[in-house]
Amino acid sequence: MGYPTLEALTASYNSAATLPETLASAWNDNRIPVLLVDDGSTDGSAEYAERHEGVRVLRQRNSGPSVARNRAIMESRADFVLFLDSDDLLRPGYREAFEAAVSANPQADVFVCGVQNFDEHGRLGHRYEAPSLRPTPFLSLLSAEAVHTHGIMIRRELFARSGIFRPGLHHAEDLDLWLRLSAVTDRWVRMDEVLALYRQRSDSLSKNGPAMWRGVHEVVASAVRLPIGAPGPRRAAARRILAAYKDWIYWTTMDARLRERASASITDGLREAARLPAHFWPMALRFAVAGSLRKRLSSQ
Repeated sequence: MGYPTLEALTASYNSAATLPETLASAWNDNRIPVLLVDDGSTDGSAEYAERHEGVRVLRQRNSGPSVARNRAIMESRADFVLFLDSDDLLRPGYREAFEAAVSANPQADVFVCGVQNFDEHGRLGHRYEAPSLRPTPFLSLLSAEAVHTHGIMIRRELFARSGIFRPGLHHAEDLDLWLRLSAVTDRWVRMDEVLALYRQRSDSLSKNGPAMWRGVHEVVASAVRLPIGAPGPRRAAARRILAAYKDWIYWTTMDARLRERASASITDGLREAARLPAHFWPMALRFAVAGSLRKRLSSQ
């Protein structure tokens, strides 16, 4: 039988260090063609991609990943697309698993699979199973069941109904799009396999936690206003996802810096905590400032 075509859409900017492995995982390992939009790279990565079999390259001035992804959506002619970041990987068998899922669910619009972390040394880490999609795909995602960018395969024609990435949104832009997609179709299929690898970078502590929180809060507030089902379940799911993101953002972007400041001076720690959004003050005082104070007192 003839299967729907699948294409990997990649936004790339100065990714020479990781792009060869990414492209090989798509084309060499899975025979999934790649449409790569180079966002103004100067490191030779675009030239490398142009020489790679199975890769079509479009170039543009540096405009940000959302603009690059949107251009790829508009230029693609595949039936289904996935978004493969230039430092992530697809496992061998990705395309075969997709084709098997399509064969069993020919009317489905979206397929989701599991993803596993790996670090800069190639060591495998936490496994993220695909979201349950229960009671509905929309409420599943709004309840903080995560979907990674290369763990979702989307029927391309859906973007005409859901819209594309919002270029003005610099954090949680993928969550925003997934929620809008789940608002226009509930024909989602969960795949049991863990088919993609997500690179966990050591520089995650340098991310702007307050900006990430504002982005997530904006996305969730917009989703709660969507007329999908009853408002009560939407509000309950929104509380769950905000709580989950608050914990994740605090521990990955804020706690280490706060502890460092508080260890040098409790006053500095309090000043640093005061700069955070008010939602994070209880955690900052309890874990970083109080923890540093207890450590200091116990050493005397």
